[in-house]
Amino acid sequence: MAALAIAGCGTDIQTPASAAGAGGGEVSSTVAAGGMASGTGGVGGVGGVGGATSPSDVGVVYNEKKFEVKVTEDVVFAQGLTHSSWGVGDGTPMDLLLDVYEPVRDNPAPMPVVVVIHGGGFVGGSKGHQVLSGMARGFAERGWVSFSIDYRVASHAGTLPAGYPDAPQGATAKQADQWRALYPACRDAKAAIRWIRAHADDYSLATDHVAAIGGSAGSFLALALGVSDEADCVGEVSSEADPTLADTHVEQSSRVQTIVDHWGGTAVITMLEMLGGAPRFDATDAPVSIVHGTEDPTVPFSQAEAIRDAYQTTGAPYAFYPLEGLGHGPWNAQLNGQSLTELAFDFIVLQQKLVVE
Repeated sequence: MAALAIAGCGTDIQTPASAAGAGGGEVSSTVAAGGMASGTGGVGGVGGVGGATSPSDVGVVYNEKKFEVKVTEDVVFAQGLTHSSWGVGDGTPMDLLLDVYEPVRDNPAPMPVVVVIHGGGFVGGSKGHQVLSGMARGFAERGWVSFSIDYRVASHAGTLPAGYPDAPQGATAKQADQWRALYPACRDAKAAIRWIRAHADDYSLATDHVAAIGGSAGSFLALALGVSDEADCVGEVSSEADPTLADTHVEQSSRVQTIVDHWGGTAVITMLEMLGGAPRFDATDAPVSIVHGTEDPTVPFSQAEAIRDAYQTTGAPYAFYPLEGLGHGPWNAQLNGQSLTELAFDFIVLQQKLVVE
């Protein structure tokens, strides 16, 4: 059941990564057109947001640590309803939180944005995930403004739209809860991106240079941010059923320009297609870097292949990096001597045509 290939619960498994990976992976012709970390090449780039910032107007980023980082924790970006059980009409608003990682700098130029999204199988996890919060800090040290976001999980029993599709036949009770959790989690991730855009002046952000980096369940959401339609997870629930939606900056775009997927899958997109009745993958999708262990017991490697195949069909840019022999959550893996953070850095720089010093 591909739709239920959802990341496992709790903290991501830290599989030892002694192997070097898969010999450099595979890239689409549009990605291969540019040079890694050159600041000048690449196709697929940025766009889809009004008031576009040209690459020359975006602040320079750095290969090495350059800045001290100011961290602001537990910023409320929206609210969402939580219920005592799925479908029960006793909704109580809960604050949705993010952490901000800002480079301390004098240059007022708008800076590119990285949003990191934790895993946890849609039943747990937090924005304080050690690896991803460290990644957020690392990007901020090099010039990005980074955000680490939380979202509702299964225990919150978030509001679902009428006609929400049933979990596929044969799902366990836990899998059915994970399936239901996809919609409120996606709704919250999109609200976070809209909040970030609404506060661009506060943080000096280049809002057409936004990258989403996920781990496990967070990668399901990162993929949705670059593939789903703007109307997804906005119009399906009425303001009477969920009055908190009105304060989620629905006038802003929730699209990101670059996706970095670590051992994620297509379940959120599958859910949206079932709910909306139309395909979501198309040629306008954000470029994606797909990193996945070939022996992943939690989110099967076939999910990475499914994302790659969808991108091949539409012609949208992608890079595909199988981690040979590795399982779920191998954050210590390397590909041709590069860490996964360095791989993400290069892919974002290439696709967004950033200038690097």
